[in-house]
Amino acid sequence: EIFEQPRATADTLEGVVGITPELFGDGAFSVFKEIDSVLILACGTSYYSGCTAKYWLESIAKVPTQVEIASEYRYRESVPNPKTLVVTITQSGETADTLAALRHAQGLGMKHTLTICNVATSAMVRECSLAYITRAGVEIGVASTKAFTTQLAGLFLLTLALAQSRGHLSEEAEAEHLKAMRHLPVALSR
Repeated sequence: EIFEQPRATADTLEGVVGITPELFGDGAFSVFKEIDSVLILACGTSYYSGCTAKYWLESIAKVPTQVEIASEYRYRESVPNPKTLVVTITQSGETADTLAALRHAQGLGMKHTLTICNVATSAMVRECSLAYITRAGVEIGVASTKAFTTQLAGLFLLTLALAQSRGHLSEEAEAEHLKAMRHLPVALSR
């Protein structure tokens, strides 16, 4: 599966010709304009992809970001913010702890939800208002490889879309990032 990363990344980026919030679904632009922070909920390897995305979201998109282990999030008292974009990350879209954390956040009044997920027909995609499907394919090995790599690709696209909607992404920077992302499958195959 390590050797499937270039193909999985190419599939994940297929059809991306420009950065637009609508890569994440209808109405994404208005949601992205309304939010003032991001809360990432995930477990295991997906949590680590969220930790990486935190750096991008804060440095490129200038959006305060918090990353929580989904299995822990619902067991502590937190301060809900209705202007938060709740981002779940999951390979299967059926991770029980991540689904429970999403429902908990929604129950606290956080209605803006987005998932980075590998399975278009999953519960997570159905329960989130916005989604980006990674198209990594079936992950058989326990040590996640291509799911992690494709999650990072989706999260970087999210970073760029949020940066653009907030006026932090110039046309030149967008073109440069897209060029680098198109080269990613080739770079991964070396």
